[in-house]
Amino acid sequence: MSRSTSSSRTLQRRTFRWSSILTLSLLILTVSPPFALPGAEPAQADAHTADDGSEHAAEDLAGTSVDQIERQTAVNADRIVRETGRRPGTAVRSTSAAGVSADPGVSGRWSPVLATDVVPVFEAVLPDGKVLMWDSVGDNAAESYPDQTFTRALVWNPADDTSKRVDVHGYNIFCAGFTHLQNGNVLVAGGNKDTSLAGIVQTHIFDWQTETWSRGPDMAAGRWYPSVAEMANGEATVAGGGPPTDEVYQTNGLIRRLGNAINSTYGGRLYPFMNSRPDTLLGLYGPYDVMNTLVTSGDGAVTGSRARDGAMRDYGSFATYDIGKTLVTGGGNLNEDGLTNVPTRTSVILDTNTGSVPSVTTSGSLNTRRRQFNSTVLADGSVLATGGETSAAVSTLVDLDHAAPAAERWDPATGAWTTLSSASRVRQYHSTATLLPDGRVLTGGGGVCGICVNVGYLEKNVEYFTPPYLYAKDGSDNLASRPVISSAPAGISINTNFALTSPQAATIRKVGLVGLSSVTHDGDTGQRYVPLKFTVSGTTLTVTGPASGGAAPPGYYMLFITDGSGVPSVAKMVQVAKGPTPLMSPVKNSVAARCIDVPQSSLAIRTYVQVYTCNNTKAQALTRFPADSTLRVLGNCLDVPSQHFLSGQRIWTYSCNGSKAQTWTFGTSGTIRPTAATALCLAASGTTNRAPIVLATCNGSSIQRWTW
Repeated sequence: MSRSTSSSRTLQRRTFRWSSILTLSLLILTVSPPFALPGAEPAQADAHTADDGSEHAAEDLAGTSVDQIERQTAVNADRIVRETGRRPGTAVRSTSAAGVSADPGVSGRWSPVLATDVVPVFEAVLPDGKVLMWDSVGDNAAESYPDQTFTRALVWNPADDTSKRVDVHGYNIFCAGFTHLQNGNVLVAGGNKDTSLAGIVQTHIFDWQTETWSRGPDMAAGRWYPSVAEMANGEATVAGGGPPTDEVYQTNGLIRRLGNAINSTYGGRLYPFMNSRPDTLLGLYGPYDVMNTLVTSGDGAVTGSRARDGAMRDYGSFATYDIGKTLVTGGGNLNEDGLTNVPTRTSVILDTNTGSVPSVTTSGSLNTRRRQFNSTVLADGSVLATGGETSAAVSTLVDLDHAAPAAERWDPATGAWTTLSSASRVRQYHSTATLLPDGRVLTGGGGVCGICVNVGYLEKNVEYFTPPYLYAKDGSDNLASRPVISSAPAGISINTNFALTSPQAATIRKVGLVGLSSVTHDGDTGQRYVPLKFTVSGTTLTVTGPASGGAAPPGYYMLFITDGSGVPSVAKMVQVAKGPTPLMSPVKNSVAARCIDVPQSSLAIRTYVQVYTCNNTKAQALTRFPADSTLRVLGNCLDVPSQHFLSGQRIWTYSCNGSKAQTWTFGTSGTIRPTAATALCLAASGTTNRAPIVLATCNGSSIQRWTW
């Protein structure tokens, strides 16, 4: 079955001008008794801190028909309109926040609200520029407890605002995690099994070219609220959602358990903030204060743990805005600035480019504190915050009287947030936001929870935000003149040059890739901005591909160019190929026919490395890290002890620290030399198992030659 919503709309849309919006307080508990759906429990003061997820699971109304949710929400919404004069979900202010310029070149502009067939709780941008959306069970479900054999889904086309239904049959993938695979398809892991709110073991794959669903392999355990992230080697890691043992979807279409990656912190039913690090490991950054680094090769390992900033940032948000740099902002339910039960305004930057664990620095604070909001990487590498609630005192999920309708933009150059114009609709629990190839941001959703029903909050719609960078800076409503990518390759490679052409080449100041979003519950494991180096000659830009597959896992990206006025082009879709070896792969000695190996897969520093029979285990999964010319394994770096650059010196693993003891030069002849002492070569001291790896005077012998 399919359905289309017609009417083509231009990029420059006029926002609604609401008149006489009343600002009466909506005190939920005094308006009327809350409506209790079967199986749903009353909202608690902070329903999202329990690791088992039972309280927020009940709030999600899993197992309750969307048809029933919609009917009761509409009944309550009509009642609230009669009693307060205000439609639930309408922003308290109209389209501009107090003190914010009405000039769209300064503050941006919001489109009218467009109805959708589903609540956009889950959104994935596809390689053709369309957007996959889904929510939960369908309209034909039973009255109170439907069977969980259906999910409403559609493909939305932002080019003309039409949609096509692509429902899932057989399973409910509500509360699942998802990411893009290297061929552009979407992998969905888990969902809702039954009225007891159990997770499911099934995975599903959405084929973006045929717009059809298929079943993937089953996981070892059911998951509900997991996150999924693609890795440098094309695999996808599934973490959280209940089971503490993480799993990996392999490139051969099978799933393996990471039996030595028992992650008690991030095993809870609360979507982890996570993505691939430049060193090919997986970073887990929140919402918990303890951050983990996950080795995903072989049977896995958890390493490099440290505290982030002392705050539990549940329903905060994050965005990777540069290579190895992630902004974590907002969220939580704490005391701050003399206020109680509020989300934080603070932001921190995590940098994974240098050490074995992320460094943490403080950035500028949001102008409006927020939880239940989205951070979206923009086409120029800045970050947009949209939606959210400013208080958790009434509800940690939805508080329409404490909404944050104004958008904010974070500038990575200054660390400052700037308040922009306000949306017409409140976007809180179960809302989403994603960057489109034309540089706009598509926002939508909100609702489908217990308190949402009580207050009449259900947003089956979307609206677009056009950022200031797309408007002329002349005080008018005119759109800016945009640079144009005349030609670009369909595919690019890691650390390899490619050419693109533009009539405006001489004016271009930035070239960057933006990962395709896979966003739900305020987290987006797909989005990332990857700046690319380039030179200009005439109308041709010679661009160097991403430095590593960890920074840009294989798959489809939006390629933007941005001119000196800060105006981005419309993106070209390009497919980034999987990076070259060594990339979580063996480094083999040609004569010994054995590989560099960490004994017993030890995570401890000062472990001397050896040669051992090649076995494709994590002990031999080395990554050549181009950012600092290190050779990494199990979260540590190969290191010359105390910088003793002497023949015969054994090599051990040590915490990555950027020192010259960890810097290596890789020769075309197969040699690996310490950059600080290029007369020495890495060598196997023998051809038998467990022979130590040492430095030796370079002599051209086979024992000093390696393949990767």
